[in-house]
Amino acid sequence: MLAETKDEMREKILDAALKRFMHYGAGKTTMNEIADDLHCSKASLYYYFSDKKALHNAVLVKTGIAFYEEQEAEAENGSSATDILQNIIEIKKQFVERFRRLELFKILTDKSEDIQKIIAELAEREYKMLTKIFEKGMATGEFEKRDAREIAELYHHAMEGLRFTRMDCFTDRIQDIDEEQFGRIIAQQKLLTEIFMRGLRKH
Repeated sequence: MLAETKDEMREKILDAALKRFMHYGAGKTTMNEIADDLHCSKASLYYYFSDKKALHNAVLVKTGIAFYEEQEAEAENGSSATDILQNIIEIKKQFVERFRRLELFKILTDKSEDIQKIIAELAEREYKMLTKIFEKGMATGEFEKRDAREIAELYHHAMEGLRFTRMDCFTDRIQDIDEEQFGRIIAQQKLLTEIFMRGLRKH
């Protein structure tokens, strides 16, 4: 089998799994159902993925990469650094709402070396993106000149802290997300960003 054909089949499996997961939830979807959607045998799925967990993780990684690409596009195309950061919060909100049935946060509890490596790479990708945003704000005179990487890390940790203080709004199944609490997280992240930006602006 040609490598290109293998890649194409793998993508078809990921797309079919994503479609099922988004509609029925990852926990309620079986490998048999995904195989039926593709008109192939279950054994064909196991050629590419060792089990449903591996397939689920692959779907989460693919979705996560697209998620970061959308944020990076906003970082490149936005106007002020403040507007960019507020728009990124909205992108994150829409992402969670759209992919809520994927059980997004399950991957964070996967301690396998491969997954932890991917999580670390994505975190570094976010730090670099935030650093560029703050560097842009400093270059345009929007912010006082500081260590952009240090500011990026501080901002990231502050935003994550708000989310983790209310992690009870995410149950084991992300489709059961508490809408009210999730709304509070988003509102607080927007407020924190506004306060954070005020502290960086030239006076």
